[in-house]
Amino acid sequence: MSNIDYGNKRFLIVDHIKQSRDNLKIFAYSLGVLSVDTCSHAPDLFALCESTKFDVILLGYDLGDNKKNGQQILEELRAKGNLSRNCIIIMITAEVSQAMVLAALEHKPNEYITKPYTHKDLTIRLTRCFDKNNAMRNIYAAMDANNHQQVIELCKQQIHNNSSYKHECLGIKSRQHFELKEYDKAKKIYTAYLGTQNCQWAAIGLGKIAIIETDYYSAERYFQAVIDDNPFYLTAYDWLSKTYQFNNDIEKAEETLEKALLVSPRSVTRLRQYAQLCLNNNKLDKATSALSKTNDLAYHSIHKKPENAINFAEALIENSDNLNQFEIRKLNNKAFEVLGNMVRDFPANELKVIAQFLTARLHSNANENSISYSTLKDAERLLDRYKNEISIDGTFSIAKSLIALKRRGKAETLLDNLSQAHPDNMEILSQVVDLSDRPISEKDKVAAQNALEIGVSLYKANHYTLSIDKLNQALYHFPNHLGVKLNLLQVLLVSFEADPKRIEDFKQARILIRQFTHLSPESESYKRFLKLRNKFEALEAFNKDL
Repeated sequence: MSNIDYGNKRFLIVDHIKQSRDNLKIFAYSLGVLSVDTCSHAPDLFALCESTKFDVILLGYDLGDNKKNGQQILEELRAKGNLSRNCIIIMITAEVSQAMVLAALEHKPNEYITKPYTHKDLTIRLTRCFDKNNAMRNIYAAMDANNHQQVIELCKQQIHNNSSYKHECLGIKSRQHFELKEYDKAKKIYTAYLGTQNCQWAAIGLGKIAIIETDYYSAERYFQAVIDDNPFYLTAYDWLSKTYQFNNDIEKAEETLEKALLVSPRSVTRLRQYAQLCLNNNKLDKATSALSKTNDLAYHSIHKKPENAINFAEALIENSDNLNQFEIRKLNNKAFEVLGNMVRDFPANELKVIAQFLTARLHSNANENSISYSTLKDAERLLDRYKNEISIDGTFSIAKSLIALKRRGKAETLLDNLSQAHPDNMEILSQVVDLSDRPISEKDKVAAQNALEIGVSLYKANHYTLSIDKLNQALYHFPNHLGVKLNLLQVLLVSFEADPKRIEDFKQARILIRQFTHLSPESESYKRFLKLRNKFEALEAFNKDL
């Protein structure tokens, strides 16, 4: 074992049981550690990690009923950037179920040790971690600084010296080339180590490059081979599902994530993606169930947000036609509870209004017409009171509910006011058009045709911004014209591809994509739409900030 100077290491011990904290504190002092902090509650831990740089965190998994667990804490610390890669995280737990273990390991603690354990067991784990960190310290620091070129050079040195961590350095080096879009260099490394022991990263990398090259057949083979070799390698399921989406096989994409969730059912991100695929496939029952689980699992995590409750309630409303009255009332009770928690936990007046309208719709779907009407009147009074506090997204949510509750006139007023307040925001205008149901006049058709012709000419001249403005004008006058929508979608994607800083173009493209959900495969426009959707999904997959 290596000689480690624990005197200059700072430890943090996290456990909700005082006896366990004290035991670990004695263990740390026995190593010679001079600085040991302890805590039992997540808020204290986050405050400590924001102000202090720890060398080791001994993190309990179970931190009490109805509290964040160790997995959720680790995920949040990583998401907030409060941990350097050189900080050693050892997860300590009595939980040995596959679901819990895999959920924790997805967030990459350095070690995972189960109770009962001895101080000797823990010492061995710590020594192993420090040996690795000592060898990789500079590489990890460069990775934290997002200095790709420095990471590559430092990895080269480790590989040249035939380090014990050579394979990890190869994986890190190849990922840096990938991030820099140096795909040939990354591919060379991936190909050399494909199929060697513990090098699943090579197959994943080759699969991702195959996606970029639109070789979906090869991508599918790479990802499936990883799953066949190691059914617990969850990243492979995620990329295989994306491959099927790129290849327009949404059924297989859904089935793939469903298999991943059978292996590890506690990933909020994966559940949310699965729910969206179910919605795309019109599997409303599965979507409703997945969104219900998403809301439950997200509640104590960094993924807790009002949208979880709203999405679940909306999916349940859409799925009510497939349920009997007993099932509707049972799920409605869950939705009422979820919406109530949302209003309590996120005290924004806008959410009170949205929740009240959704509650009215839920009662309506249960044929509780009297209660629905009474709730609707309360919702309208809340809307009148807080109308100046409603956000853009909130306005669209409320407008959809008003339309569903046969209050289209009030919905149109909301949408008209929104359009007037944001006359130059084409993303907003396109959503307004999608919800509006106004008749098309001959004057509109002429204006749309003129704007369309000018927009296409501007696109051919590579004047993308001007072309987008003209095509949005055409769409405003002729909101349901497939040709206008497809032309606009194409220009938005080309514009974003040419200049990735034009995030708003990509956001509007996302909205347009959703408007093609019910496009028939028999339609002449369908093949063109599929090509554009492939382009959209490829851009989305490789631009992490979208």
